[in-house]
Amino acid sequence: MPASLTSVEHWNRVYGSASSTVVPDDDPVGVAALAHFGPVDGARVLDLGCGNGEYSLFFAAHGATVTAIDQSPVAVSSLAELCTARGITTVSPRVAAALTVDELGPFDFVFGSLILHHIEPFTEMVGVLHHALDIGGKAFFYENSAMSKGLVWCRNHLVGRFGIPKNSDDDEFPLEPQEIDALRVAFDVEVEYPTLYLTRLASGYLLKGHGERPLEWVDGQLYRFERLRRLSYRQYVKLTKPLVL
Repeated sequence: MPASLTSVEHWNRVYGSASSTVVPDDDPVGVAALAHFGPVDGARVLDLGCGNGEYSLFFAAHGATVTAIDQSPVAVSSLAELCTARGITTVSPRVAAALTVDELGPFDFVFGSLILHHIEPFTEMVGVLHHALDIGGKAFFYENSAMSKGLVWCRNHLVGRFGIPKNSDDDEFPLEPQEIDALRVAFDVEVEYPTLYLTRLASGYLLKGHGERPLEWVDGQLYRFERLRRLSYRQYVKLTKPLVL
């Protein structure tokens, strides 16, 4: 991403060239979110950082009323046009900052895909999430992770240099262990590593897409070791707002 682009400009460019894809009923992230939430039919769901709205449409298809927010006007406009074209009335797309979602709630459930690690100050976001969720409400985030010091070193020293692509804006940084701890102050927190996403990163960043399947096999073998699972670059962060703090 050119240094002159702001975060909003970057995501406007991304979503300006991307089209919404259909999230199938067996999508692993969607299935895991529904397993954590329970039935969403008639529930109020916030899709935080909705992008082009794939998961907004997924939850709406399961009966939820979805408020879909993103900082990118291009993404929100694209989703709004899609909803109008399909006659979908249970998704409300809007441009909004993540730190204002407590003004939109309360919600029964909050969902986010690769969004939390973009938000600063993070401790403020914890409080906003707490206020945005109804008592006993739940949140589910599919997130990257800074648990692996090796991956963090590569991100800091290699990504964006030597022909290695940088795929995100300059403000993001993988979700750190201390940020998970900050969530524990306000929520019951469960972290799950559904798969080991580690060596296969080399395929996308170093090998230009080659070698993904054998590296995925390597990750599958390493996943058997619990200590290595925690080094995965992908994780599910599942929150429950307690009935009493």
